[in-house]
Amino acid sequence: MSQQQEKKQVTVGTLTIEEEDERLRQLGIRRELRKEFTNFTTLSFALGILGCSASIASTFNTPLLLGGPATAIWAWFLGCFGCLAIAASVAELVSAYPTAGGIYTSTAYVVPVKYRRSITFIAAWITVIGQLSTPASVVFALSQMIFAAATIASDGTFIASTGQILGLYVGLNVAIGILNSMPTRFIHKLTHFYVLVNLITTVAVIIAIPAGGAGNLADHKFVWTNITDGSGWNSRGFAFLLGLLSVQWVMVKPSSSTYPAHMSEEVKNAAVAAPVAIVSAVVLTGIFGFFVNVSLCYGIRDMSALPGPTGLAFSQILWDNLGKKGALALWSFVILLQTMTAATCQLAAVRSIYAISRDNALPDGKLCAKVWRKTGTPVNAVILTVVAAALFGLLDLASYVAINAVFSVTAVALDLSYAIPVLAKLAIWLMDHSETKFTPGPFYLGKWGYAINAYALIWTALETGILIMPQVYPVTALTMNYAGPIIGGVCALSWIWYKLVWYRHYDGPGGRMVSARCSTIDIEGKSDKGTDVGISVQGVNSRSDDGA
Repeated sequence: MSQQQEKKQVTVGTLTIEEEDERLRQLGIRRELRKEFTNFTTLSFALGILGCSASIASTFNTPLLLGGPATAIWAWFLGCFGCLAIAASVAELVSAYPTAGGIYTSTAYVVPVKYRRSITFIAAWITVIGQLSTPASVVFALSQMIFAAATIASDGTFIASTGQILGLYVGLNVAIGILNSMPTRFIHKLTHFYVLVNLITTVAVIIAIPAGGAGNLADHKFVWTNITDGSGWNSRGFAFLLGLLSVQWVMVKPSSSTYPAHMSEEVKNAAVAAPVAIVSAVVLTGIFGFFVNVSLCYGIRDMSALPGPTGLAFSQILWDNLGKKGALALWSFVILLQTMTAATCQLAAVRSIYAISRDNALPDGKLCAKVWRKTGTPVNAVILTVVAAALFGLLDLASYVAINAVFSVTAVALDLSYAIPVLAKLAIWLMDHSETKFTPGPFYLGKWGYAINAYALIWTALETGILIMPQVYPVTALTMNYAGPIIGGVCALSWIWYKLVWYRHYDGPGGRMVSARCSTIDIEGKSDKGTDVGISVQGVNSRSDDGA
């Protein structure tokens, strides 16, 4: 169906697709992707990218082995509140600016015009590193899961080599890339399957472990109060804080909480559907994830034997309580769920790269912003994402700690990309900035919004400081956590590159802004009274003064 036919035939709540397209044009964006995703599809994808039980399986080793069972449970519980504050803050911005650029695009409309281009350029590159590392970390975990199944099937005699894991990892990235290059209507149909598998697998894990291990479950005191120090830092408190990596990675990977934002240009009634999906997915995953962690901790037979020959404590606990056949049956569903999570993560990364390339923030001549006519998808962006993920995988040849840094980079980079516009929104409110005003979309937090924003920023600062710390002591070249230097290097290099060279080519989200005062557009596509609206006009040079 052509876009013209689509506009005439579809009405989205109070907005037709034509009205949504007009709203995008007023933000300086021309939609090229097809609007084929519904509200349910968007929520299904959001839940799929979070992939509750599978995502916990990927990172359960960290809180359990570093801090003990109580750390796995309580770090998740406490972390959920911070993640929900981030999700709500992001959802409010996404509702006001529903574009494929997601939270990166939102930055342009809440930052004073003097700093708009330079800050959005840095935000773009933080987003790029976060988005590219996310599918890498998810697919790497998927590779480990598949070989864990082989270990269980062989009764522990088969242990995959680093080369085998890397080979499977590259192959899976390519296969998922082919899937994400297909027309979106095909992906839309798959999403209805995503949410079903997610729900069945998660509930099965919660019930099966205590049922299968009845009579041999861990005691209550061990599960709820046993905090240990497996980090070598001689601090149980710090070991507990390191356990936040699990909940943070599960909730933020690529925008687990902002995935619907990157699909906004393909979602009907995006200003409502995207933010509702973001918050709903985080709430549901937080609740179900808590019970998954509790179930796993009760299933621990011998703490000293974990993670076992599979290398993943989650799969070993299934094996101990369900036996070989039962563990393989349930683990197969966890693998299937992780595959879906990997596909949605890569898809979100692709849409983000597409939007950033469209804004000319990448040195690719907007190659990744091209949409293939046959598929209606940005295949070039898919190729870049697959190649980048393969390069990330080479870190596994260095050490386990090196590849684990990819998980930390994912959480830290994405959290920082969320924090920039939230901080700017809070700052312009506190300073009553006359030039830049935030006008909310349909999803609005009301008078509590700024308090939630502040809490989200405090939480982000806390967990970022924790996640860039080395996880084990003593610190050597092999045990160093390189997430901090990587993110810091990206920020510094992108700023230098912009100031020296790229300010001539980069105009920010939406192209060259006609007005020095750019406000949001309301849900009906009209500008706020008394304010100017930024739109993209070819041939008009009206740059801000931060680099020209």
